Amino acid sequence: MNVNKINNVEIPYHVLETFGLTRNMIDDLPIDVLSRILAGQRSPVLPVAVKGLKGEVVQSRARFSLVYAPDGNVDVVFHPVVHPIGEKMCVVVCDPLTGKEALTEVDTKTMYSDEVVKGLNAGKVVMDYTMASDGRKVKAFLQLDPETNEILSVPTSVIGRNIQTLVGEFGLTLPETYCIENGDILTIMQGDEPVSVGLDLNSPTGLRFEKGPEKRWKEAGVRQWNKYSVGVFGCWRMDDGELSYIEEEDYTEDIWDEIERQRNNRMKNQQSHKL
Repeated sequence: MNVNKINNVEIPYHVLETFGLTRNMIDDLPIDVLSRILAGQRSPVLPVAVKGLKGEVVQSRARFSLVYAPDGNVDVVFHPVVHPIGEKMCVVVCDPLTGKEALTEVDTKTMYSDEVVKGLNAGKVVMDYTMASDGRKVKAFLQLDPETNEILSVPTSVIGRNIQTLVGEFGLTLPETYCIENGDILTIMQGDEPVSVGLDLNSPTGLRFEKGPEKRWKEAGVRQWNKYSVGVFGCWRMDDGELSYIEEEDYTEDIWDEIERQRNNRMKNQQSHKL
C-alpha cells in the first residue's frame, strides 16, 4: 500500500498564490502538516482569496490537496468549506479510474437512511451508495469532514484492494476484516506492541495506522494546534478554531515571546537528547 509522495520542489506555488496562499505561507506550515500534504492528504482549512468577475477580492476558507495531473505535473484540488442547505448535503466523489474528485449535491433523506446519517454525524466511516458525477449510484465508503461539511466518498472497490492487502500482511481473520469494513477500529499486536487500524478517507490509502490502542487512534485523527506556529518568514495563528497567517513584520510582543519560548524548548530538548 505504498503511496506516491510528492517532492516539495513539485509544489505548484504559482497556482496556490492565485488563491492567496503565498510560498511563505505554505513553507511556514508545521513540518508534520506539510509532510501530510506531500503524501496526498488534505491541508488544514486555510484562508483563501479569489478575484471575482469585477475584480473584487472574495475571501473564503478551504482545504487543498496535491494530485498528479495526466501530464505528470502536480496540480491543486481545493475543498471549500460548504454550508448544507436544508436537507441537502455536498458529496465529494472520487473517480476510481482517474483519481479526480467531483463535488455533487444530494438530497439527504432520499439518498441516505437515518442510520447512515447518524453514523456520519458521529464521525464514523460507513458503507452505502453515493451519486457519481454522471448520475450513477456507486457503492462507496462515506465519511463526513466536519471542517468542510463535505461527505468524502471513495468507491469500495478502491479501498477494498487495500483492505485485502492488509489482510494478507497481518493474516486477519474474517471477523477482523468485517470490523474494519464496518468502520470500526481494529487493534492487533505487532510484536509486543498494539497497533490500531481503521478506515479514514483523509488518508491516501483510505486506511490509517497508529501505534497504541483505539483511544490513541481516535486522538491522532485530530491535530492539536498551539496558538502560534512559528515559521521562517511568519507564523500561523489559531484563534477560535480558524487559522490565519501573520507576516514577520506584523509580529506582536506576544508572538516574539512565543518564538523565544519555542526556541528555549528546542534547546532544552537538544540538551536532554545529548544527556
